Amino acid sequence: MFRRIALRRFVRAHPPSRHVASASEDLVAAYQGRLPASLLELWRRKGLGLYGDRQLALIDPRQWQAVLDRWIVSPPDAVQRIPIAVTPFGILLYYRKLTATDEDVVGFDPVSKTMDVLTWSLDDFFNRFLCDRKPLDTLIPPRMAQVAREECGPLAPGEVYEADRMLLTMQMLKLAKVDALEMHRRLRDAVDLPEPKADKPKTVAEALPATHRAMFTDIVPGGGLCGLYLSSYIDWHRLLALQPDGQYHLLFWRIHHQTFERIEVRSYTGSYEISHGAGGDEVVVLGIALRRDSTGSDANDSKLVVMRSGGVTLLLRAEELEDVATAIGGRDVMGRSEYYFQRVSLDDAFTAEPSDGRAAPPFEDLPRALQALIHVEPLVATIIHIDDPVLADEEDGRGTVMCTLDLGENDGLRHNMPLYSPHDTGRGLIGWVWGMAPKACKVGVRYRRGQNGTIAHGPAIGDMLTTRAPGKR
Repeated sequence: MFRRIALRRFVRAHPPSRHVASASEDLVAAYQGRLPASLLELWRRKGLGLYGDRQLALIDPRQWQAVLDRWIVSPPDAVQRIPIAVTPFGILLYYRKLTATDEDVVGFDPVSKTMDVLTWSLDDFFNRFLCDRKPLDTLIPPRMAQVAREECGPLAPGEVYEADRMLLTMQMLKLAKVDALEMHRRLRDAVDLPEPKADKPKTVAEALPATHRAMFTDIVPGGGLCGLYLSSYIDWHRLLALQPDGQYHLLFWRIHHQTFERIEVRSYTGSYEISHGAGGDEVVVLGIALRRDSTGSDANDSKLVVMRSGGVTLLLRAEELEDVATAIGGRDVMGRSEYYFQRVSLDDAFTAEPSDGRAAPPFEDLPRALQALIHVEPLVATIIHIDDPVLADEEDGRGTVMCTLDLGENDGLRHNMPLYSPHDTGRGLIGWVWGMAPKACKVGVRYRRGQNGTIAHGPAIGDMLTTRAPGKR
């Protein structure tokens, strides 16, 4: 007679995706007696992979054990922690058999480096915790999950969403799909303090990977745009050489912030052309053919717009001009330093570029295509509706609430554009555009509750928000 699966409530609430595949007999046998029979049954009858709209991944513990053991180092006789699942934002869930009758399921967050006991029973974790909205929303915030899926698409097996932590400090959300195991290893590596394996570079030449230095040593500044251009964003770097014969070299690499190793090196060579845009801007077009070892973002440099100001030549990524315009219009800076290259020589000092961008040049020096995107007069929007706050997304009484504005993308608002309270209002609100619409965009605005639990600081209908940061002209 067919027996119903023990974790059937979980399966009903979070149906297996098409990526789920039954576990091998070898895997099930390896964890017989080490994991509850209910989970092994789920492995056999349904499988490992992504479950439900929240995209919880059931994982092979053998692939994750070494990662977990690096995070939590225990003596040999300690209770074993067995990794069993990963949330779409990288929280690693593991199981412990504490005594003959006691067990628990714990979540470990690799970003905050914190652990939290979620339940005292594996069956309870799957059939109650993950099936009840409040605890589930705490583990996998629904708003974040929705935004991640809309921006990046659904996850594939082995992937998680990772937020750009630099932008989060500026109240902006930018997500990307990354390999889950690699993200955990990278974050764990950052905790260690390894010995330097290379010298800290003093010049552009010294910053290059030694094996690729010869590629650029014969490049000297020439007429027009020929020469070298460097782009640096935190520890990521790109060097572009434009040669008189119409050929280019483009090198990607990272300098490890602790060991100073030159790692994750990729290079491209090909032809380039210089053309003119509709407004007369000079445009450099690189013929970049992606390879198997490429990342999708490698092609972002294929079209660059020339900007000259005060004796300095910059090449701006054409597809980032909107973000550059937002930064200039809001804060008088060029935006993230990965958006542009600066002309250099190999003997120039290798100095850190401000990660959120250098000061913007005068408006008249900007390329025409960029001028057209900048709101010389800041946009001013009014909040006309406020959604109910999602309590599960709050942390220490702080959260973000979605508000509807009376302006939309037809009026010039752009996705992830930061908005601020006008300085003279004294409101001190900050938010960023999340939901796009022609005439009524959605903006996430930060709020804070007081000691009595009511909102002490947050948006109200009628509040104004502007694209200009407080204190800027």
